[in-house]
Amino acid sequence: MIAEQVLEEYEFGKTRGQISKRVSELETHKTFKLVRGLSELLDRCAAFEQQYSVEPVQLREALFERGFVTSTEERQHVLSDVGDDFDLSINEIENDLWADRAEQEVLVSVPDITSRELLRQYNLSLTQTLLFDAVELEFTASDNFQEIFGLISYLGLMYTVAEDLTVTVTGPASLLKKTRKYGTTLAKLVPSIMKAEEWDLTAKIQTEVSDETRIYEFALDSHQEKLFPEEKAVESFDSGVERDFATRIRSLVDGWTLNREPTILRSANRVMIPDFSFERGEDEFYLEVIGFWTPEYLEKKLEKVRQVESRKPMLLAVNESLNCTKTDFATANVEQVFFYDDQIPLKPVLNRLQAIDERTTEQDVRLLRERTVDIRRDEVIDIQSIASVQHVKPSAIEQYLIETYEGIHSNGKFLPRPIIDEMKAEIEGLESATLADVNPILETYGVGQDVLCEIGYTINYTSLNQDEAEITKTTWLFFCWYD
Repeated sequence: MIAEQVLEEYEFGKTRGQISKRVSELETHKTFKLVRGLSELLDRCAAFEQQYSVEPVQLREALFERGFVTSTEERQHVLSDVGDDFDLSINEIENDLWADRAEQEVLVSVPDITSRELLRQYNLSLTQTLLFDAVELEFTASDNFQEIFGLISYLGLMYTVAEDLTVTVTGPASLLKKTRKYGTTLAKLVPSIMKAEEWDLTAKIQTEVSDETRIYEFALDSHQEKLFPEEKAVESFDSGVERDFATRIRSLVDGWTLNREPTILRSANRVMIPDFSFERGEDEFYLEVIGFWTPEYLEKKLEKVRQVESRKPMLLAVNESLNCTKTDFATANVEQVFFYDDQIPLKPVLNRLQAIDERTTEQDVRLLRERTVDIRRDEVIDIQSIASVQHVKPSAIEQYLIETYEGIHSNGKFLPRPIIDEMKAEIEGLESATLADVNPILETYGVGQDVLCEIGYTINYTSLNQDEAEITKTTWLFFCWYD
């Protein structure tokens, strides 16, 4: 494999000239472009340094001051004299004399890359080279938006975004005449786009064929990701406030997925990247954090928020030190605005999640009523199992069972009244009612000790020994305590 052969030539301690010579010997009329391209990439990730005992310039000055030589013997004599001056041997002088030349630099850090990854880097480099002649780039990406659009802004490119969130990147040069410099700038976007989990891009490439200008389309997508570097975007935060919020909220949003910078939203043909999204099935909403920044930034942000196009609800967390109030967002497409100081409060977000849960539960319960779900009354019911079959939330099953059937629910189980009566009869039939005696009965029904409290019993502990924990009836059903 050519990539492996080229990589093998990059041995620690070899000079740049030695490596270049050996690599050139690998070239054929079919492979010379590939070999040179791979070598160029390796040169970029390798580390060479000059190695000498005495500055080469000093050695050359000392030798040249002694004049020219006309024979090998004279040359050796001069080298010996200069060696005595610098306390070097003739061989050391020979090695150091031109050590500051590029071809004499020594490889001190071998490229940390596999042959497969080297080929992927080469493919990326080829793609970017092709885009040097691009006049327009169109792409979509599933993530890494902050990096992509930050780079677009940094490079001074112009873009538009369609309703389907396809982004078309153009620039001032493309409006007047095609320049290779503009294509080079477009090519710099490609690695950032490819970091997304899913992506596709189409570039319009301008070229000359028989003195005729032609435009070709070049297309790639993430299905060819094995051909390119595997580097993926990593989660990052614009501030410690956002990082702190994500850390705290993630431990409290069971069943919900918290996404960082999840998508792009159209805002007057530009994009807005919400800071967070909360997603569970078809339920989703965004949270945008407006932190302390310049007045110009705030004005631009307010304008984007007012013009944003989103079918999903949006919440705004606004730093209270900013000179704005809720009325500034009155015309914005947002559902709720709340302010924060040092920390983004969790309560408004948790309230929103709870409201969605309650709404979803109510909708599910209505569906269950319409279906008239038949529940067996001669066995303990696993609520999660029924919820999975009916494609509803477990809380909806709990509520439906409670209002439809007589019984209790405890720890994910529903016990119909016949099962409760049957279980109580077995407990009452015991000669001695200790926790150790009752446990086998509970195991038979697949329920835990917490059920005892729910069906009207108290566990009276006198020690940690379950043989000594007496089971007695409570005065009121569903109320119990532990002695």
